[in-house]
Amino acid sequence: MLISPSIASSDLLHLEEETVFAAHHFGQIHIDIEDGTIVPNITMGMKVCQEVCERWKDAYRSLHLSVLEPLKYLERVKKCKADIVFLALNHLEHPCEVLEAYLAEGIPTGISISNLDLDRDPETLKKLLKLSGQVVVVTNRVGDPERRFQYSMEKTAEEIADTYGVPVWLDGNVTYEIWKELEDRNIYAAVMGGAIYRDKELALRQYNGITLN
Repeated sequence: MLISPSIASSDLLHLEEETVFAAHHFGQIHIDIEDGTIVPNITMGMKVCQEVCERWKDAYRSLHLSVLEPLKYLERVKKCKADIVFLALNHLEHPCEVLEAYLAEGIPTGISISNLDLDRDPETLKKLLKLSGQVVVVTNRVGDPERRFQYSMEKTAEEIADTYGVPVWLDGNVTYEIWKELEDRNIYAAVMGGAIYRDKELALRQYNGITLN
């Protein structure tokens, strides 16, 4: 299972150094774009996102767009030329239309699935999953102040991977212990922020130790 460092959890006053670390050691950069509406956080804006995507083309760049009106971001997201863009759609009345609009622009697009999506009409969810190139499953409950990892959402991730045959990511308080526990499951990648950036030296020791086993 790949690890994609979330630079929103890094030291943003040293963003260049933190992004170099992610690209060099993991070959992945994960960028959260959140406007504080459908999730409580506000992260970086599109100008910074575009700059990161432009400067680190050799790394695999994934965007996670959690905003109120994703269509308003379409042209700016397109300019990023990211490798995959995950859209949070659970709050939208016509999510398939938004996903199709991104795909029509040639943007490699997947969807974000959280606990809020599980209450959606099953046929709509099925259509979204069939349209998606990749899926990221949010493994902590939206609104949980402790952001605890939910194994029930990991099971949902495995079911999606088995049923639709697309790469499925985990995102939400994935620790190295959880990553090690799940590394043989049918999961493509894990987004990890605090587990990496709280202590980068320790993170690399853990990562290298695991990969050498």
